[in-house]
Amino acid sequence: MSSTISSAVAVSNTGNPYLQASPAPPPPASSASHALQNIGRKFESAAKKAETFAGNLYTHLRTGPGLIDVAMTRLDQTARVIADGGCENVFRREFGNIPGEKLKKTYACYLSTTGGPVMGTLYISNKRVGFRSDYPVRTGVEWVYYKVVMMVDQIMAVNPSANLANPAQKYIQKKKEIQ
Repeated sequence: MSSTISSAVAVSNTGNPYLQASPAPPPPASSASHALQNIGRKFESAAKKAETFAGNLYTHLRTGPGLIDVAMTRLDQTARVIADGGCENVFRREFGNIPGEKLKKTYACYLSTTGGPVMGTLYISNKRVGFRSDYPVRTGVEWVYYKVVMMVDQIMAVNPSANLANPAQKYIQKKKEIQ
């Protein structure tokens, strides 16, 4: 009785018509190759995120009153947040405190007004959405900080959209419940 080795498989040559030797499928990719593919995917994902961040930063700086003004305002805002003990404390100071309210997220953004874009911070909590300008806006004779606040339960829908002429400029349009 002789045996034949084909593709690292030992098959007994007994003349059985139902038994045939065939080559084995190629071995799976080595762990090093698999690791390199994972690293490549992670680099690709990071590059896309960096490209989006850079585009958003460029749009943010271009939309503002000037590069130096925008940079100084952002530095000033960061210093205020740190000095006040974080975004949660700034939110409570600016918009008051509602029992059980938790700040979820903050965004540096612009509020579109008839007088032009107003640079500020959007605060989103589990009960309210608020915006406060980073610098005072002139209203007639006096200068005031621009503030807007809405209860979350009064908002029917939020529609994200983009500027057709410049897709990097993104907008959020809210639909408020009529009372």
